[in-house]
Amino acid sequence: MQLENTLTGKKIAILVANGFEQSHMTDLHKSLVDTGAEVKIVSPEKGVVNSWHNGNWGHFFPANNHLPTTMSHHFDAIIIPGGERHASRLASDPQTTRLMRGFMEDNKPVALFEEAVKIVAVEDFLEHREVVASEADAKLVSEKGAEIVEDNLHVDDMLVTGREDLMAVVVKFVEAVQSYEEEAWEAA
Repeated sequence: MQLENTLTGKKIAILVANGFEQSHMTDLHKSLVDTGAEVKIVSPEKGVVNSWHNGNWGHFFPANNHLPTTMSHHFDAIIIPGGERHASRLASDPQTTRLMRGFMEDNKPVALFEEAVKIVAVEDFLEHREVVASEADAKLVSEKGAEIVEDNLHVDDMLVTGREDLMAVVVKFVEAVQSYEEEAWEAA
């Protein structure tokens, strides 16, 4: 799928906390900017957020939006990269739960890569959903009512979950964002 200018005019959030996987976020950001979308980094950290890279702390990145003041209606979709440290931090943050509730209840496009699936497992967001989850997160995700799919990529309506191939997740996410607009018009 050619991604260039496919999301022009869309606002996409990348949600990260300290300890996100640097390569995931930089690849996501570049790919989404190439789609023509307005991409913003949302974080509970003020000002800058620190990545994790090759077993050590990595680069700092500017956070465009502070999580406590960000609402789901500010964005058309959200994508969350992997990284155990940041996923655990976001999963325990009530502001993350509030933000994700807005996306999930409005059935807006959400993409979760690797450990990020645990972020929406803290509430009942996954009940009756099919998701990709690592062995480490499978029990938690199953306890929240989700069915684990034994694959590297799965799309359940507007929820895209995946592991290993970040670009495949991005492609399915872009398709979800494009189809969300059609779905919203049909419902109106």
